[in-house]
Amino acid sequence: MKKTDKKIFIITGLSGAGKTKALQTFGDFGFYCVDNLPLALFEDFSKHIKNREEENIALGVDIREGKDLKTLPRIVKDLKKSGFYTYIIFLNASDSKLVQRFSETKHKHPIQKSL
Repeated sequence: MKKTDKKIFIITGLSGAGKTKALQTFGDFGFYCVDNLPLALFEDFSKHIKNREEENIALGVDIREGKDLKTLPRIVKDLKKSGFYTYIIFLNASDSKLVQRFSETKHKHPIQKSL
């Protein structure tokens, strides 16, 4: 299939590593951003976005996808086959920084169980 000028950045990573801030920054630069789009909807979303004027898209994906995360490599391959330039950004942070960020919220970070 012919390449489009559309770029899709999939932003993922550890809980608390800054995915939300990254998406906000992409939005500040004019990207069409969607946080927590279920992986099961990526195919329909890609068909929808292909006919829109937005050329730069950023999508947030996180651990809440659970077992469906194993489908991400196939989804990326399908997006590329559909003509999208596709990039994955994986955000990370130190364990102490992740715990610190979660201590500022009401939630416990999953790694706190092992500390």
